[in-house]
Amino acid sequence: MTTYAPEQADREALASLDGKLAVIEDHVVAVHQRFQYGLYLYGEGALGKSYTVTRKLKDLEADFRTFNSRMTPKGLFMALRAAPDAIHLLEDMERLTSDRDAQGVLRSALWAQPDETRRVTWTTAEGTQHFEFRGGVIMLANRPLQNLAELKALASRVIVHKHEVTEAEMVAQVRRIASRGFARGGRTLAPEQCEEVADFLIAACRRANWPVDLRLFDTSCLSYLQWDAGHSKTHWRDLVSIRVRESVSGFKEEQAVQSREERLASDREIVRDILAQAEEPADQVRLWKDRTGKSQATFYNRKREIESREFDES
Repeated sequence: MTTYAPEQADREALASLDGKLAVIEDHVVAVHQRFQYGLYLYGEGALGKSYTVTRKLKDLEADFRTFNSRMTPKGLFMALRAAPDAIHLLEDMERLTSDRDAQGVLRSALWAQPDETRRVTWTTAEGTQHFEFRGGVIMLANRPLQNLAELKALASRVIVHKHEVTEAEMVAQVRRIASRGFARGGRTLAPEQCEEVADFLIAACRRANWPVDLRLFDTSCLSYLQWDAGHSKTHWRDLVSIRVRESVSGFKEEQAVQSREERLASDREIVRDILAQAEEPADQVRLWKDRTGKSQATFYNRKREIESREFDES
């Protein structure tokens, strides 16, 4: 078994990343201890949001329920009513927050006037159902809350936090995870094998100008296991390279179906987000290039458009 000894650059990146993960853990503790009633945690996929939150909830021995994919407003009401003291973990349910009925349920569940209970009601022609919610809600998403008045009211009731990881932090994290080995379905990879996978994946992503992430690392280890077990005619390195190329190709195809106006609007939203995060121009440009791969000139073009207020919502 190897002993993981990160280089200075990786040590600095891991220290930075661990600080960011500690903030997420503190937010989870706040919901568990009822200092806060809700958390909306967002950021790009495969950066460790779900893993960090779930692990912390388990460490706290919290009573929590996990839901994902799809939930109707009435389904949300019923789920909260069925476990009014639990923490409800809602993963990848951005559509739920854009539904006005669901917004009403969440606002009622996550806030009350001082000395009052968080009473949630659901009224139809058949009558009114109601309950008192004493638990918490943690929502994990890839996108920020939309700029709608109803969602601003929701955002004021919960912690809203963006999890953003730099390339250096993610590379260091992948290497650290690789040093622990990998196990899945009764099969294992030794740390040395995982480190070989990590190094190859990182190099492949850099050649393709594509960010490495935890999901790619996970699937790369699975490709190694498949090849090592004799269930693949294709070498694991080729499988990993193909997956990276497909990720890049899929992203370009998704961009291609957007209209020019949609792409510009998306870029302006990214710039707004960056301006809220960083004050120094150099930091703003660096974040822009990390997220989009586009030029400094394009960043300043979109920035001028925002400052002109021509594209503000009426």
